[in-house]
Amino acid sequence: MPQTFRLCPARVEVGSAEIFRDEDVAYADAIRQAGRQAELRVWPGAHHGLDTLTPDPALSRDAGEARTRWLLGAEAGPRMP
Repeated sequence: MPQTFRLCPARVEVGSAEIFRDEDVAYADAIRQAGRQAELRVWPGAHHGLDTLTPDPALSRDAGEARTRWLLGAEAGPRMP
C-alpha cells in the first residue's frame, strides 16, 4: 500500500528579477500538480532578498505584510484538501 503524506500549505515568493525565479515557479507548480496547496507570489522588479536588500521600502513593506497575512491565515487552521 503506498504511503501518503499530508503536506502543509506552502507559500513561495520570489522577485521577477530573481535568478532562480523560474525554478521557484516550477516548484510551486509541482506542489499544485501533486494535489497540494501552494500560493505563489512573484514581486515585480524585485530581486533575491527583496524584503531586506531592496532599495524600494514600499515593496519591502508590502512583501513583509503579505507574508505576515499568509502566516496568520495558516495559523487559523489547516487548509489541506
